[in-house]
Amino acid sequence: MKKNPIKISKRPFVLRYWCISTSPENWEICRNNHVWGMDARYFVTLKSFIRQGDKAVVYTHGGKFVAIIEFIGDYFYSEKYIGWKKGRNKFLFPYRMKIKVLYESKNPPLISFSTEEKKNKAHWIKPNLIDAITFIADKGRTWNQYLQVSIIRITEEDFNTISQAIIGSSKKT
Repeated sequence: MKKNPIKISKRPFVLRYWCISTSPENWEICRNNHVWGMDARYFVTLKSFIRQGDKAVVYTHGGKFVAIIEFIGDYFYSEKYIGWKKGRNKFLFPYRMKIKVLYESKNPPLISFSTEEKKNKAHWIKPNLIDAITFIADKGRTWNQYLQVSIIRITEEDFNTISQAIIGSSKKT
């Protein structure tokens, strides 16, 4: 592998917050194997920016925030197939990092669009968790484009808001 000509300095320890996104089936594999995996597109992010102790909320396709995790140790590369799929095909996601599940909701909070446009005016039709977080600026029907990536950095404020929703959702019957 070639060395990157751009110097990326080692950062002093600063806790970062993330939102990781996957299918419900792949999340089950992550949880059971205590590992998060990504493909080569995320190598630089994993190598240079995600550190032990960083925390993340877990979003699963279908509009649910299901868990809070912490990244453990250093990233590693593995070609061991553990069951992940991309679409219907087997997929390695070989760039990996161990995770610890801090909390998992039995009744995950749902997130969806809250705003529609009619005659050039916004109509707030379905207030929900989306309205309390900042990293999803589009509160309309295309809101989920922000969660179509495997990982995105979020603010501590958004992390805390989503974490409280995850924990609070389990208390509801």
